Amino acid sequence: MWLWTQGVEILRQSIFAYAQVCHGNLAGGILIVTALARLALMPVGIKLARAALVQQRAMQRIQPELDRIRRTHERNPRKLAEETARLMQREDVSIVPAGTFGTAAQVPVWLALYAAVRQAAALGGRFLWIADIARPDIVLTLAVTALTLVATRSSGAAAPPNQMLVLLSAALTAIVLSKMAAGVALYWGVSTLGSALQSFIVRREPARA
Repeated sequence: MWLWTQGVEILRQSIFAYAQVCHGNLAGGILIVTALARLALMPVGIKLARAALVQQRAMQRIQPELDRIRRTHERNPRKLAEETARLMQREDVSIVPAGTFGTAAQVPVWLALYAAVRQAAALGGRFLWIADIARPDIVLTLAVTALTLVATRSSGAAAPPNQMLVLLSAALTAIVLSKMAAGVALYWGVSTLGSALQSFIVRREPARA
């Protein structure tokens, strides 16, 4: 608990420090700290995304054989499990999604940054057309929702994303941000932009299965 509190406090103070660089504008501090965090974690994120892409393509490659095993042993669950495990071991495909542990390790960082951003945004202040970053802003909400929609549709996944899930993700983003401080929406937008950039890099240099 102490470590968590200290981590959030360091990030919050970082936001205040960079806000001074932006003439005391807290929104500027939020944007800078979020961008720096995203850039710092991007090399790890790209590595994990490439590993996940390799695994997705490997699963697509062996899917016909998995389907054959499923049809052959559908009445024998034990044999089905054994043959599936043997195939995946032979093809060097892990049951655990690639990058699971690495992605999980980054979650505390983003949660701590989110907590720091919420605390900083609660102090309010103007930014561009936004009268108060402590209150929701409909224009910013729509902009970040559109960005989320584009980023999800252009993700670096081996298979095209399900369109219904893409629309659901955008709808949930709009609902959540419509009730949150504009400062948090700024954090969300920069994070989404970083994810889109990461996906673009992965697509430009695709991993090989």
